[in-house]
Amino acid sequence: MKQRCIKIFGIMLTFALIFSPLAMAHEFIIKPVSMAPEAGEKLPFSVISAHVFMVSEEMEPLDQVEVNLIRGETKKNVNLVENPTLMTLDGIVNLKDQGTYILCGHRKGMLWTQTTQGWKQAGKKGLSGVISSGKYEKFCKVLVNAGESDEGYGQVIGHDLEIIPMENPADMKVGDEARFKIMFKGAPLSTKVYATYDGFSRHPNTYAYFTETDENGVGVVTIHHEGRWMVRVENKMETKTEDYDTHAFRAVLVFDIQ
Repeated sequence: MKQRCIKIFGIMLTFALIFSPLAMAHEFIIKPVSMAPEAGEKLPFSVISAHVFMVSEEMEPLDQVEVNLIRGETKKNVNLVENPTLMTLDGIVNLKDQGTYILCGHRKGMLWTQTTQGWKQAGKKGLSGVISSGKYEKFCKVLVNAGESDEGYGQVIGHDLEIIPMENPADMKVGDEARFKIMFKGAPLSTKVYATYDGFSRHPNTYAYFTETDENGVGVVTIHHEGRWMVRVENKMETKTEDYDTHAFRAVLVFDIQ
């Protein structure tokens, strides 16, 4: 597939959003208080569900979310608590050593069915007037550099759908091209890639950049602003079962550009 890049400044991806599942998607994002804390610090973070990057609009179900802190071969599960006021799930991690950590999350698959009476948070079995039904599963990775970065930025953690930086985002500046490899269950995926940065827009589902991966699953994003960036991909599969027709996997990668 021939790669193409389209920069979008100050406008919505109207056509793509109207005819795409992206139009309804709440992004599952982990938002640390800082992207560059000092080694030895305790780092608070929030799990948010948002159409606007990075403002939470609803609280994910606590029993459907798992968050882990990864540093090399060490993987630690992180306890979460509900914060109804901010509509987030909150946690704290301890960054004992200097280097790159991956704060990662998994929002387990949830069923949604569109019917002639509206959307239902349930499988299609037993419902009337079913138009379509899907299972929606989400993944998130955040690169946190304690003190300084290292080669941990490129670690593959094994999410079903995963975005892997091919260069260290901590070394990038405005104007650089960032390459990302998109993997689905261990194999390169050809797909659409959306990217944006914190503060780009207050409008839902509005992205600063759009591209497509090549045949090797590699997408290129031109970094044109400082700050916290998010890259977002999706893979939707036809999976006919009694409860749903499709299984949509979504993944985001969050990193900082100085």
